[in-house]
Amino acid sequence: MTVPLDIGINSWMGMSFSLAAKKKLESMDPAESVLAGKPYLEGLAFAATVGMGIAGICYKLAPDWMLMYYADHEKIPPAVQVGMFGLYPAMYTLGFLLAQQLEKKKDKLGWAAWTANLFGVLGYIAASWDRLVKVGTTAEYERGEARSIFKTALAPMLMVGLPSAVPALYYFAKRAAR
Repeated sequence: MTVPLDIGINSWMGMSFSLAAKKKLESMDPAESVLAGKPYLEGLAFAATVGMGIAGICYKLAPDWMLMYYADHEKIPPAVQVGMFGLYPAMYTLGFLLAQQLEKKKDKLGWAAWTANLFGVLGYIAASWDRLVKVGTTAEYERGEARSIFKTALAPMLMVGLPSAVPALYYFAKRAAR
């Protein structure tokens, strides 16, 4: 989707893998880092392939849309643009660790945070709907000339990629938990 929205989505993916693997994480040797374990690493591979893969293609096709028109990509130094994609694994990791720690503190607290994150993402989508369904440059968006997302190359990719990513997330999270 878009960089600001993807921050929430990636932390939610991290929480999903962590919560799916709760029993496996609890049974790990305390001296072993959860970040070296199968649930974290397989989830990170999924998030990098699916989340960053879709985001990278979208950024190449519509960089200002990926920034939700809050900034013109041409005014952002290339190193910062590349660095933005470092947020993806960082937010996945934050979500993974946060859910695990919340579950240690109180049973189902991680699930409460997972639910809150999901509703936060959905609320952000609703509040930003106009920015999400219009694709163009920042200048085109500001002039009201951005095109409908359904008339761009993004539509087929997102209409196939996103719906298939949800069951894939479920499958891989359960697999990583074994």
